[in-house]
Amino acid sequence: MSDQPAPQSDVIEVITPAAAAAADADAKPRARLGPTEIVQLRDPHESDDEDDEDKAPEGEARDDDFLADYPDDTEELHLQHLRLHNTSLPPLRLPRFGRTLTRLCLRQNELSSPLPAEVFDGLDKLEELDLYDNRLGGRVTDDELRGVKNVTSLDLSFNNIRHVPNLPSLTAVKILYLVQNKIGKIEEGALDWCKDTITSIELGGNRIRAIEHLEKLTLLDELWLGKNKIRALENLGTFSHLKILSIQSNRITKMEGLDGLVNLEELYLAHNGLTKIEGLEKNTKLRTLDITGNFIEVIENVSHLSELEEFWASSNKIATLKDLDSQLAPLKNLETVYLEHNPCQTNDPVNYRRKIMLALPQVSQIDATWVVESVES
Repeated sequence: MSDQPAPQSDVIEVITPAAAAAADADAKPRARLGPTEIVQLRDPHESDDEDDEDKAPEGEARDDDFLADYPDDTEELHLQHLRLHNTSLPPLRLPRFGRTLTRLCLRQNELSSPLPAEVFDGLDKLEELDLYDNRLGGRVTDDELRGVKNVTSLDLSFNNIRHVPNLPSLTAVKILYLVQNKIGKIEEGALDWCKDTITSIELGGNRIRAIEHLEKLTLLDELWLGKNKIRALENLGTFSHLKILSIQSNRITKMEGLDGLVNLEELYLAHNGLTKIEGLEKNTKLRTLDITGNFIEVIENVSHLSELEEFWASSNKIATLKDLDSQLAPLKNLETVYLEHNPCQTNDPVNYRRKIMLALPQVSQIDATWVVESVES
């Protein structure tokens, strides 16, 4: 999980249809963000007596409409790191942007629960709402967000949320971020409101002890549960659409319960308590397998994974490379192998890379180094 964001100057970023159209004529659009018109507020550490009256004192909420000069047809607003409190939102008159606003970013402010519900009323065109790194919690209720009913991406990460939010007014959410909160368990029925739409949920960095009450989210493509306190791979049988499963840095000791994940392409199980590679018989579409930082002694039970491209098994207890011939050599799509910090590398550092190159001629990267570079050197 990433560290807290570095301090930065206050920024308001505004995107209008006119600015986007002008730039599109000569430039290729960027992913997620279109061409932007940026207004840079003064650095809070910069002294200028003439402008001091326009700045909120350090630690105090802004309560002015600093968006007053921005057009009603603004498509994106990035109000990041502006010391915004709940009382700062009503003066901004956000509903006036309702006809065109598709993305609203309120990252790194001081917003807390309950949010004033009326501030989001009428934002029917909004597709992305970003409330990352505020002070929301312990519950975020439906009344607070009912005005953004068509949002498809909702980011509530890095707050103080203790319960998975129940938001039935939001009928279109596909991506839900709840990273680095204080959620102890997924309560029964808490996510039923998005079962017909959600395709990705991120719950990493919480206090969850069991995979439970997610069974109805059958459309999930991605499930992120890293850095929790989960002890077992369980209750995964309904996720036949799942392509990415990440449960790194938990307390799992056995690879099991994966039979129903027939479309799984990426499996991340690094930094758990695994002692054996097993339970992958039905996961024949796997392209990435990450078992870094466990207690595995033998490379086994992967020779049938014909689509595998990435095999990451560093920092285990693999003592020998003798199983490469039977387990990894048949995998013609294999491109990358990580086996460093195992006894097979630390006990024979001189011959380690050469042995892998001879056993796996299809591989183009061993650990962090390209094979071609090794050959040329």
